[in-house]
Amino acid sequence: MKKINGITILFLGLFFMISSCSNDDNTVQTTTSSETTEQQKVFKEFWDIYDRHYPLMHRKNIDWQIVYDTYYPQITATTTDSQLLGIFQTIMGTIIKDGHSSLTFNNTQEAGFEPAFNENIENMIQNNIASKVNIVASSVNNPYISYGTLVSNSNIGYINSKNFEPVNENDSEFNNFKAIVDEALTALQNKNGIIIDVRTNGGGQGPFAYYLAGRFFANNTPIELIRQRIKTTTGSTTASLGNWATTEFEGYADARVEGGYVAGVFPEDNTITASGTFQYTNKIAVLTSRGTASAAEYFTGAMKTQNHVKTIGDTTFGIFAGSDIFTLTNGSGKWRTRVSTHDVEIMYNNTFQSFEGIGITPDEPIIPTTTQVNAGNDVHIEAAINYIIN
Repeated sequence: MKKINGITILFLGLFFMISSCSNDDNTVQTTTSSETTEQQKVFKEFWDIYDRHYPLMHRKNIDWQIVYDTYYPQITATTTDSQLLGIFQTIMGTIIKDGHSSLTFNNTQEAGFEPAFNENIENMIQNNIASKVNIVASSVNNPYISYGTLVSNSNIGYINSKNFEPVNENDSEFNNFKAIVDEALTALQNKNGIIIDVRTNGGGQGPFAYYLAGRFFANNTPIELIRQRIKTTTGSTTASLGNWATTEFEGYADARVEGGYVAGVFPEDNTITASGTFQYTNKIAVLTSRGTASAAEYFTGAMKTQNHVKTIGDTTFGIFAGSDIFTLTNGSGKWRTRVSTHDVEIMYNNTFQSFEGIGITPDEPIIPTTTQVNAGNDVHIEAAINYIIN
């Protein structure tokens, strides 16, 4: 599971819940249903979960009541599970459009969303980058980072940050991640500049992203990188949201949620600081794309707090919310969902902003042409070189 410390940020999960919150004891109560078919009950449960816990309606201009009024009448006594999944695919893919919110049926069929990855950028990364960098052999198969120098200029370092998701769920895995980061920084510490490539980094856990970013901080002053809030009642407007969290909240108890609680908030996750034994403060170019998602976007935002960093490439995915996993009560356990439960703003250009569903636009947006890709160019690396040497 992907986390920003206490913020659950899973890129693949997928699960659900029907709920009504008691403000007295912060416990989610299961509502009784008068729907006549299983499919109607499943839809109503799905709708209730989002009505109570999805905090991003106002970000996406969604009127959730209209969604109910539009799609619930389409579910009749003859509606099959397959047809119901089609309705969910429409809602998740065209209305919710959230990479941290999705639904699965029988663990095999999915209703979700993923933004289009520019085909030229995808081909450029797959086909052209290998000829541009000399990767240290011992790091090639590392699951987190490969590093080396540019073929055209050995005074410029290169780090391919592959993901921030631990490959093993044990206490020592974070130390394994820190070890490869420290190894790379030690090898590249005397370079004139470093290119950090997160164009295909789909995210993972916050501490991993924070540790890598902290190696490039110019001073030890802690930075409040994010702020977060959750829904306290039903509805589609900001009136359904609580204040920006300043104290820890374990979440609303619900037995259907993985871990037993939904929408936990941990404000200690909001702050990032310098990490490691030394900080690299020469010029840094961070390469981004639509494949830069979740914790990798936190990394991008963290790097943008530093004056010696420039971002280059394409807009990031646009998923920042924490999420929780539910097994739907109705439907005999066949329906599961993952739902975003946090409204997150990130510090960017000295002000808190939401990039949910939008993504972070790089300082220098560049979309390669087909001709450039076919010629073997990586225009993002070329722009990064130009920034570092000039």
